[in-house]
Amino acid sequence: MKKAPTLATFCGCTGMGIDVSKATLEVVGIAGAEVWRMEIANSEPEIERLAQTLNAGGYRDKLICEATGHYHLLLGLVFARHGLDLRIINPLQSSKHQKSRVRKTKTDAVDGYVLATMCASERDLPEAASLQPEHVLARLKQGQLHALDKQLQRLGRSVSTYRETYAQLGLAPGASAAALERIVTELKTVQRQLQKELELLLAHAMADRNDMDKLRVLPGFSPMVAGLVGTAFNRQARSERSWVAYAGLDVSVRQSGTWRGRGKLTKRGNSYLRKRLYCAAWGAVMNYAEVRTYYDRLKAAGRNHVEALCIIARKLLRIAYAVLVKGKDYDHTIAFAS
Repeated sequence: MKKAPTLATFCGCTGMGIDVSKATLEVVGIAGAEVWRMEIANSEPEIERLAQTLNAGGYRDKLICEATGHYHLLLGLVFARHGLDLRIINPLQSSKHQKSRVRKTKTDAVDGYVLATMCASERDLPEAASLQPEHVLARLKQGQLHALDKQLQRLGRSVSTYRETYAQLGLAPGASAAALERIVTELKTVQRQLQKELELLLAHAMADRNDMDKLRVLPGFSPMVAGLVGTAFNRQARSERSWVAYAGLDVSVRQSGTWRGRGKLTKRGNSYLRKRLYCAAWGAVMNYAEVRTYYDRLKAAGRNHVEALCIIARKLLRIAYAVLVKGKDYDHTIAFAS
């Protein structure tokens, strides 16, 4: 692996991998028998310079990077602006290629090389990323809300438990306990503000108002859930199974010979989206007779409460796929017939 003398060196490559970290990008390109590498800053001016160089040099092949928290978003935004074919992959995909190597070397350059080789060897690559600022902003606010939800649940339980204990023991909680309760109240206010901002962003991101109207008639689909489903998924997906897997609502298969293990949700997808779909299923059971009837059938068949709601959440997502991708109208007599 040689250090590239200039960025223009990468224009002659047939595949490029970019290992992303907070401060730097390790760019690795394959050109025949040569492998070139260069480290650049993970900053807009440097990424812009790389994108302009590749476009000027006529680079039209794939580039691959991993989804690494939010550190890859700037790269995705700039490359989408320049029309470059960037594929953002799940780290699990590159991990299987890394494990197949005889030498277990782990450096940024090696990681970039593995990504570059995947341009030619990996068949199951996602579509080219087309990140837009409004979608990125919505995704970041989803992350903030998800983190805030978890913190509020933990802190709220703690405050409630100690309040009961103080009262049971006849002890004065003091000013600090009251301050904690005020913090919980203020955080809940911030949570509602974030939810409202996210709803507005999602509504704006869904350019086709008809899509929002189609999703809003589905049981349990609030404006938030409709916006999340309408913007999070790839409309070019060939099957609703890919939507289910993206939300982490697919079931892992465990079997060997005649033995069959108990399957569990993979939970590998968008956790905030999965939570909202679960809540949508719960709301649908509480407010829609046809969904409640379906829920009761699942319970009668031996499913527990959580299993039944996960099954309904998965069904709602499949219905959304049929409505948005296949152009079908929602009909509860068909959707929840069995």
